[in-house]
Amino acid sequence: MLSVPQANILPQFIDPRQLAKQGATLTGQIDPDLCSRLAEAVIKISEPIISSLVFHVEDSGRKAIHIKSSTTVLVSCHRCLDAMSLPLQCDTIIGIVWTEDEAGTLPKELDPWIVAEEGDIAELLEDELLLALPFVIYHDETACSVNLGSLSSEKEFNEKIDSPKNPFEVLRELKDSIFDK
Repeated sequence: MLSVPQANILPQFIDPRQLAKQGATLTGQIDPDLCSRLAEAVIKISEPIISSLVFHVEDSGRKAIHIKSSTTVLVSCHRCLDAMSLPLQCDTIIGIVWTEDEAGTLPKELDPWIVAEEGDIAELLEDELLLALPFVIYHDETACSVNLGSLSSEKEFNEKIDSPKNPFEVLRELKDSIFDK
């Protein structure tokens, strides 16, 4: 996790092309209140969002930003539904473009950031952290409150949960209990 002094707050709006021309580096924190979509996707943003943005002009003349950002969030385990701490990190390079058409010309390894004049870095960093969230989140089996010990594997556990119940199973059990007497 990146560490920066508490007082270094990043500006919300910037001119990314000018910063790329200058070869600027911005390091600091983003106010978590500016990341409402991330806050809605998790239980809580439990640590400051610390970021480093290195603006540069590539050899091809394309303006880009190398972003490193990290935080820790509190999320629900999808197995036991208990809260768990999850470190989030992103390390990516973003190409700065004016339009969707220009975004289509970027190499596949660059994600586009479409910016008319001023760019909202809080929104950009929030997008990158949302992409860093895993689709499925589980505790380690030893830390999870769901008892997997009675099952031989997690696969067997998932099969047992996902197997549909036969609606006539109850009738069969009733019939068996009547005729067993």
